[in-house]
Amino acid sequence: MKRRIYIYQENLNEELIQFFSSLGDNITTENIKDDIITLFDNDYFNEEPIDFESFQMLLIDDFDSLVTIFIEPYIEERFELGNSIREFIKELPHNVYFFDDVITYVVLKNNEKLKKEIKNYISTKASNEVIHTVREFIENNMNSSVSAKKLYMHRNTLNYRIDNFIEATKVNVKTFTGANAMYMLYNY
Repeated sequence: MKRRIYIYQENLNEELIQFFSSLGDNITTENIKDDIITLFDNDYFNEEPIDFESFQMLLIDDFDSLVTIFIEPYIEERFELGNSIREFIKELPHNVYFFDDVITYVVLKNNEKLKKEIKNYISTKASNEVIHTVREFIENNMNSSVSAKKLYMHRNTLNYRIDNFIEATKVNVKTFTGANAMYMLYNY
């Protein structure tokens, strides 16, 4: 499993490049282009993974640097939306973002092109039936029992579909952030 981490700073400074280039053996600098540092992380099995939220606070406090960080989900193959989101993070407020967070901002900023790419990505990872099940689950306030009754299916089947959706798309609809992202993506 691997992922990429994109760090954006307007007028990227050398101190920041040095800082992120020295994070460890399992995180390497892949690319520095267009004020974005791309790190490659294959440290999936580390019991204490790097906490990029803390790094961002450190950068603000010690370097007086505002950065925007996007962290891809850990997956075996290359994350299909990485390059599109890489360009989009320049529009986001300075913070640390995961895939669920970016979906919400794509909808809020009305980026139709990226919204369509995300929907296509989801539809390639999950069937229409599973997407419908997940949307119904969210519409019913993430209540499995009510959703299963409305869908005329066993609760275990519903949970199985939701778990498969989460595994395939890397959007955890059992959390508020993930459920909100999916709700906004398909309703706005």
